[in-house]
Formats: sequence, C-alpha cells, structure tokens
Amino acid sequence: GFRQNQIVEGNTELINFTTTNDLISYTSNQTTEGYFSRVNYDYDSRYYISGSYRRDGSSRFSKDARWGDFFSVGGAWRLDQEAFMEKADWANLLKLRASYGEVGNDNLGGYYVSQSLFALDYNNASEGGILVDSPGNPRLQWETNIQTDAAIEFGLFNNRVAGTFEYYNRKSEDLLFDVPLPVSSGLDDYPDNIGSWVNSGFEFDVTVGIVRNSQFKWDFSINASTLKNEIKELSQEEIINGSKKLVVGGDIYDYWLREWYGVDPADGMALYIASPEAIEAGGSDLREIDGTTVTTNQNNANYNFVGKATPDVYGAFRNNFEYKGFQLGITFTYQLGGETYDSNYSGLMHSGTYGTALSTDILDRWQEPGDITNVPRLDAAQTAAFGAGSSRWLEKSDFLALRQVNLGYAFDAELVQKLGLTGANVYVSGENLFKLTARKGMDVGESFNGTTSNRFTPARVLSVGLNITL
Repeated sequence: GFRQNQIVEGNTELINFTTTNDLISYTSNQTTEGYFSRVNYDYDSRYYISGSYRRDGSSRFSKDARWGDFFSVGGAWRLDQEAFMEKADWANLLKLRASYGEVGNDNLGGYYVSQSLFALDYNNASEGGILVDSPGNPRLQWETNIQTDAAIEFGLFNNRVAGTFEYYNRKSEDLLFDVPLPVSSGLDDYPDNIGSWVNSGFEFDVTVGIVRNSQFKWDFSINASTLKNEIKELSQEEIINGSKKLVVGGDIYDYWLREWYGVDPADGMALYIASPEAIEAGGSDLREIDGTTVTTNQNNANYNFVGKATPDVYGAFRNNFEYKGFQLGITFTYQLGGETYDSNYSGLMHSGTYGTALSTDILDRWQEPGDITNVPRLDAAQTAAFGAGSSRWLEKSDFLALRQVNLGYAFDAELVQKLGLTGANVYVSGENLFKLTARKGMDVGESFNGTTSNRFTPARVLSVGLNITL
C-alpha cells in the first residue's frame, strides 16, 4: 500500500501523509511431505528388476484426503548377453524393458483449493463486507498418473545403427480440473476431480552412422513421436472449456467450434452452418445455398468437432559431419498433421472501429456482388459476426523448421601445443533460422492444445566464438 496528501513538504515519513491507499496483504503457505524407498536388483548383467514406493502428503487437500500412496516396478532383459547370442556379433546391444509406475499430482494453481476463499474488501461505508472469491472442494483428492512403457533398445553392426522403439500408455485418474461455472453463479469455476483419460503412442529414436572412416564421418539421427488421447470417464456429461468440449470417448485436443461455411458472393456476409434449433425456429438470418442451410448470425451457428490440435507425428532429425577438424551439425524439427487455432490472425482480420494494423489478406475481401472469396466485406457493424470463433481460424499445423546449425573447427593439436594450450576451436552457430508453415508468421507448436498467444516468434540468433583451453 501507500499513503498520499503530504502535510509538511519534504518529510517522507508515512505519518506525514493523511490518506492510506490500496493497502493489502496476504499470506500463502503450502506444506508437502514425502517418504521414499527404492530397490534395484541386477543378476549377471542380464536381468534387471527395480521397484519403488512413495507416500506423499500435501496441505492443498483436506485432512481426510491429504495422503497418497504411489509405487512403480520395472524390469529389463539384455538379450545380447545370453549364451544363444554369442555368435551374433552384429548385435552390440539388444535389450527389452518394461515398466509400470504411479505418480501423484496436487497442482491446481492455488494452495487452498480444498477451502472456500473470501474477499474482505467489499465494504459498504463503515460496514464490513465479504464475498466468496473462489469455492473450495473438501472432497478434492490426489490426481494419479499411471504410466506403462515397453521398449526395445538396440545397437547393431558396431553401433552403426542404434536407437530405441517404445510404446507408452499414460492414464490420468481423478483429474484435477477447474470446472467452468455458469455466469449466474457469480464465480468463474470450481476445483474438482473430473474423471480420467489416457494418452498413448509410440516414440522412435535412431542414429545411423552413414559414413565412418579416418577422414570423414557422417551420422544421421531422427526421432518421431505420436500421441492419441481418449477421455475414459467424466463426472458430468460434458464440459465445454473455450474451444474444446470434453466428452467420454472424445479427445481433449479436439476443437469444438462453430462450423464456418464461407462468404456469400451476393453481399459479402459471413456464413455459418445453421444449427438444427435455428433451422426449426426459422428467421431472416437463414439462407439456403447449394442445398445447405446457413446463417449470418453467429449465435445461430452449429457447433461441431471440426479438427484436432494434436499432430499425427512430430519430432526432429539431425545431420552431423566431421572432416579434418571441421564439425558441422544441422538440426531440423518437424510436425505433420494437426491444426492451430490462430487467434492472432483473427484479430488482424476484423478489428472493428479500432485503429490497428490489418493482415494483408484483407485485400482479398469481398467488394462487389459476384466476388468469390473467403474474406467477408469490410463492415464495422459486423465485427462480432465476422470475427466469431469458428473453424475459419483453424490452420494446418504442419511445419519444418531449421532449428540449429553449428559449424566449428578444432585447431591441429601440434599447433595448439606450440602455443602452450591444450585445446582451441572456433565456431559459428545459428538458431531458429527459418520455419515453413501454412501461414507466414504463425508460431505452430507454441502450445500443445493448438492455441496461440500474442507474443513474438522465437528470435533468430547468430553466434561466433572462440574456445581456448589452457
């Protein structure tokens, strides 16, 4: 807080001011306590077994739900160490492994999610006033994340080919979630354990020594991952949260949006697929185009699952070259499939009467009857209808990015020794050099749920340096 209205000029003591403004204070405390144990067993460097147990307590939950018990178990088998593999000189490493583990999660933002919180600054003159600020949930309990993995690790042909292929299944039970509340409640949301969902997929990582001799070395590495989500259980029939709708059997990354139809060539109005309720009620906003009933009123648009944020596959690949003291590394990242909801682009297309920059795509807008375009006319009175959240703002998330390039040179050892050094090398590197996307400037992969925020894309960085070891 602070005080104002000075009595004696030059005296900065608080007592010399007559009015106290915005004086606030708060105290937040969280306590966690945990107990851990772990056992590892190795037999003849062939068979491995491990197990662990932990008991965690968190002050975020009520006293009746404060403690959670979690365990894990895993095993591995080195096939390459078995007698029947003695003559298989092509296999340097061949290992099977599997694991099952549980871990708890108590993070739902606040430290007091099991308790209702009240705001004390709603006074009426001298009469004190208190309002509910956030509802607590004394039944709240630990979220449990259960992960099952199975993998094969391999190193073949003197490790010229090495890598891992893995399947994972991650189930989250008693999910902690801020459930949205109706506006009429006067509150935004309340904390609850809403159900369970499963994330599963494959991960692949391999390195191949394409060329390896005394003069030249070339290694190529690539990794790839997939992800599938399925909601298994919910505490209510559905939960709508922003551009997503959670239902049993669905995917938390599927978009639930108005269905965009296009632009009417006759008058440049934005068109949406009309909802069954709107069609039954009728109205002047409804139009029939090529056998499809559409509406110019975004409030009468039909909502549907119109895309997904998760990619089909994503990962990176890298080339490493070495030649007579030179080293060159080039790393790309990529993503195939999925869609991004580009809210930044939406704001650049329909800003209403505010003076602001617009996307150059506005030049493709409808201007006269007969124009075929996907950009409605300029009309400040239709900002809400034209810019409403819909499948119009979904853009393909495929991308290829040159993430990093490193070029270095290690000086000859004999020269380095003559200079009284043990090592010296010079390098130049670049990061975030380019990114190819469906829409220029769109930062695909900014968040896994497919949304964008008002921030700059990663900066391009160029570096030059000299490393000397004495």
